[in-house]
Amino acid sequence: MIRISSQQIFSGGVNRLQDLNVNLNQTQEQISTGKRVNNPSDDPVAAARILKLDQEVGRIETYQRNVGLAENRLQREESSLSSMVDIVQRVRELTVQAGSGSLSAQDRQSISAELKQRLEQLASQANTQDSSGSYIFSGFQGDSPAFAKSADGKWVYQGDEGQRNLEIDDGVNVAISDHGKELFVNVPSSGPTFFTESDPDNSDSARISTGAVLDPQLVSDASPTDLAVTIEDLGGGALGYRVTERESGTPVVPPAAADPAIPYVSGESIRVDGMQFEITGAEAGDQFNINTSDKQSVFSSIEKLIYGLDNLPKQPDAGAITDFNANAGDSLKINDATLSFPTGGGIQALADKINGSDDESLAGIEARIEGTELKLMSSGKEVSIDATGFNGTLQTSGARFDDIGITTGTVDAGATDTARFISSQATYDQLIADSLGNLDNAQETILRTQTEIGGRLNQLESTGEFLDNSQLYAKDIRSQLQDVDYAEAISNLSFQSFVLQAAQQSFAQTSQLSLFDRI
Repeated sequence: MIRISSQQIFSGGVNRLQDLNVNLNQTQEQISTGKRVNNPSDDPVAAARILKLDQEVGRIETYQRNVGLAENRLQREESSLSSMVDIVQRVRELTVQAGSGSLSAQDRQSISAELKQRLEQLASQANTQDSSGSYIFSGFQGDSPAFAKSADGKWVYQGDEGQRNLEIDDGVNVAISDHGKELFVNVPSSGPTFFTESDPDNSDSARISTGAVLDPQLVSDASPTDLAVTIEDLGGGALGYRVTERESGTPVVPPAAADPAIPYVSGESIRVDGMQFEITGAEAGDQFNINTSDKQSVFSSIEKLIYGLDNLPKQPDAGAITDFNANAGDSLKINDATLSFPTGGGIQALADKINGSDDESLAGIEARIEGTELKLMSSGKEVSIDATGFNGTLQTSGARFDDIGITTGTVDAGATDTARFISSQATYDQLIADSLGNLDNAQETILRTQTEIGGRLNQLESTGEFLDNSQLYAKDIRSQLQDVDYAEAISNLSFQSFVLQAAQQSFAQTSQLSLFDRI
């Protein structure tokens, strides 16, 4: 016979009630949270699997956020590039319009004014920011605008060549940016070109213009040599300039280091190696760089077009002969035509020779006397004069680089006996043709990038769908392991409440029993 003390009866009853209450509270917690497993002790095996599934869902959600961020950034970039294509197309239309021979000077200035506005719009789009305020086309320098104006007023790239990538799945990365140097700067040029820049240490007022290509062949011959233009003090308040190869220091203009510098006049055109540009506000010691290149930014292409509209007259003007006096027996070669003067002659005789020649090389060239000068009018070709051995007097102006200067058979100091003369109309027409080619190249580069962005967006879409499906599958498995069956839980709760109530009543009855009740 086993003896049970009152203490044991009370302890056993209380423990039983506590166990029933714990089970009841656990069921209530499952119903309130909707989860079958709230603590690892509820189901250790299921809890371990749920933990892994939670980590998987967290990983997928991180990648989904990356996909959303990448889509937002690429869509912003695509929208910006679409706007830029429209701007470039409008610039192209204006370029075609600028090539019309019926435009007045005022019409050209109106086109130039609109081009300047379009250039500002293009720069604004190139400095597009994403939703976080980072500049899309600046590479890794997202805190800085991609393009900014230099001291000379030219748009210059400020970023680097970095390309941002974002991981959108395990081992899967997608590019979410394209740096502006590849997109807008390294655009193949339709012909040899150059760009100018001021040295950062120059005086505040020193500026150099965008310039224009006068002779593509000479620019091509000079490439890839970069030139330096240095301003010198000639004494007495006069300034001069000297052009050298930047790396080697080899003299270019003047051709010898011992030669005096060329007099500098602020704003006057400087022509060297097929290039024309202007320097204004320079002081002694200032330096400017001329960089030849086979690439040209879309901004430089538009800037050069604006420069041409503002500085290159579209007219059949090749140069001028300011003094001419041939001796008997002299001859002069213009292009491929040799003009002979058996009895000598003056400027009128030269004009008659040019206008009366049937040589094919002089077709389209007209000699027109205006006052004491003879104007060479060329509708589309350049004019070259070879006065080698000419014994008379010949002075010219408007030559591409060096004017002819011969006095009674002797070549003047600093002059030459051969020269090529600019056909302003031919130079202008070439600028229009080159600009159209450059704009087409810029458009092609942008469109190619848009195509690449489209491919990236397709990749994001497919990866996003895969992540959605993976997330749905993981959540479904987790739900099966973790979520409570409400019908079963409510039934268990009712049964446990009934059992607890019965146990409480039974304990209340048995706890009052005592041996003293039997005495």
